[in-house]
Amino acid sequence: MNNFLIITLFLIWFGIVAFLRYSRSWLLFYVIGAVGCAYWLILVFSNLFGLEPFLAHSVAWVVHIVSNLVGIPTRVFEGAPGVLLVLVIFQDIGWTVLQVGIESSGLLEISVLVSLLFFYPGWSLTRRAFLIGIGSIAMWCANIIRMLVIVVMLNQFGKEALVLAHMYIGKAVFFVLVIAIFWLIITRTTLKDLHKRKSQAHPVIG
Repeated sequence: MNNFLIITLFLIWFGIVAFLRYSRSWLLFYVIGAVGCAYWLILVFSNLFGLEPFLAHSVAWVVHIVSNLVGIPTRVFEGAPGVLLVLVIFQDIGWTVLQVGIESSGLLEISVLVSLLFFYPGWSLTRRAFLIGIGSIAMWCANIIRMLVIVVMLNQFGKEALVLAHMYIGKAVFFVLVIAIFWLIITRTTLKDLHKRKSQAHPVIG
């Protein structure tokens, strides 16, 4: 996708979002704004600012440090040909290579969370910024837990457990953690706000 097309699509999206806000079509404003924002965040931060390699690097190093603290030898290699970053697990029969790419970096999930919070109506900018910070850190930690689960399973059960650990157990753990984060950050906070407004509108008279 060339730069002219990217700029054109961004201006079209921005124009639609601005129009929906002006016309106070809040549902469409939220949906189109959040979906588009997530796409632009992924595009910009992965291609222009190099956030994806930074996230992958940080995840790999934290997993490496924690793994060694619990007695699981690991190594982190940088600059491998054709590979962004590789985390390898020591076993009796050799090393297992785990590539930490965009799917494992947490960039996708963080971008979605940031977009949903940024366009969320009714919250102040300060509150949204605070929740974005807390949610992004929580999502980063959830991704580290996912990778640690994979590392432990590989260390305990060998290379044969790679598919089970990565495709099923690791993703299931991460999915549960992501749902929990979204619920705590957005759904639970919204329900508390609604309950507070309801209590203020209909105060209990003793």
